[in-house]
Amino acid sequence: MPNTNPNKTLPIQNHPQPANRVEEKGGFDTKSDLEIWRDFKRGNESAFTYIYQQYFKKLYRYSSQFIEDTELIKDCIQDLFIALRKNRKNLSDTTSIKLYLFKSIKRKVIATSKRLLTNSSSYYKYAGYDFKVVLSTEHLMINRQLEEEKRIQLNQALKKISKRQREAIYYYFYENMSYPQVMEMMELKSVKSARNLVYKALKVLKLEVDLPRP
Repeated sequence: MPNTNPNKTLPIQNHPQPANRVEEKGGFDTKSDLEIWRDFKRGNESAFTYIYQQYFKKLYRYSSQFIEDTELIKDCIQDLFIALRKNRKNLSDTTSIKLYLFKSIKRKVIATSKRLLTNSSSYYKYAGYDFKVVLSTEHLMINRQLEEEKRIQLNQALKKISKRQREAIYYYFYENMSYPQVMEMMELKSVKSARNLVYKALKVLKLEVDLPRP
């Protein structure tokens, strides 16, 4: 019997459409995150599909920083979008869909992986929240002519900073988040704390590569 419950299967789970087709149909490329999010909350399925297509790969890449089980990551992302669509009317507004989704998937992935680790540690591989960041010189706004040797030194230096510092570096440089957004993602007390994490990390990295100030 075919599944008639719209909350059980995502419309693009098996047959994704090119993102540009969705943009052209709904005009989402010209809308702000708040407008797109409100369209989604009002029941616009094209808005939901657009958000899914725009952020699935980003969420997958980000979730991989916490766990290494690829199927578990996919399940967590699918479950997140199913829950969002089911509860869309009760969701709060957001001016940054990326920040909203990243915060949501972080909570889900960590909670799920910890539960499964407790119940079946021999089967589920938990990566230990290690943030194995590998950044290109472009991510850190370094001269593009920087030789490969310096790039290797940079990524070696990343191993010398703390997990929290790597996480802050990841958000700030790799995901282009602002200091207030880094603060939210890491549940810090102030923007200053987020800025200090990034600065301390860069201080270590500058021992290997001459990096510009953020």
